[in-house]
Amino acid sequence: MYRFSPDFANDLIQRHRDELLGFLAPRIRCPETAADILQDAFFRLTQFESESQIANPRAFLYKVVGNLAIDHLRKHQREAERHAAEEELAEHADATPDLERQVYSRQKLLHLQQAVSELPPKCREVFVLHKFHHYPYSQIMRELNIAESTVLKHINKALEHCRRRMRELELSERERHDA
Repeated sequence: MYRFSPDFANDLIQRHRDELLGFLAPRIRCPETAADILQDAFFRLTQFESESQIANPRAFLYKVVGNLAIDHLRKHQREAERHAAEEELAEHADATPDLERQVYSRQKLLHLQQAVSELPPKCREVFVLHKFHHYPYSQIMRELNIAESTVLKHINKALEHCRRRMRELELSERERHDA
């Protein structure tokens, strides 16, 4: 089984960083998002497994980065469409949610706060900076003096933990509602 080692993946990205950023610039038009895509590419490379060795790692890297850019653009488009639909609905809908929805939203928020508070301190700090303060990976790396791979590990660990805890909330709410 062939895998990219973290060192090899990092070296490959660093060696081609400027040209990759040039490749992403006209597509993404945001240097921080382009840098985030390269960090996501690092994570993808280190998770990739193949039966045989990759003949052209540079070409494979471009394919990964290109796919991540397409994913980003599609997500951005979906969010823009959803936002437009929400604005249109907001014009016609009652702006005040019913009491049950308000209570449930507060419960979800409290549960998310609890899940975040359960994270190890460094993991929590990275997660809060990225998800709540909208820091790009590069700024987190500079401020906390940690590597790209460490930022990715902390964010993935936090997301997995929060998803698991939120599923637990939904299950307990359903069980309580059904009882």
